[in-house]
Amino acid sequence: MRTAYQYKLRPNKEQIATIQLWLELLRRQYNYRLGERFSWWSENRCPVNACP
Repeated sequence: MRTAYQYKLRPNKEQIATIQLWLELLRRQYNYRLGERFSWWSENRCPVNACP
């Protein structure tokens, strides 16, 4: 038995371009923050399970 609904998107060309732009921006933001976290860790070398 399914307990959740599933939706299928059918965006037009303008919406596809907007979605792709947002995904690219989010990817860059994620990679930038991940790089900051690795550089902070390499400078401090202390075990951390969450952001300070």
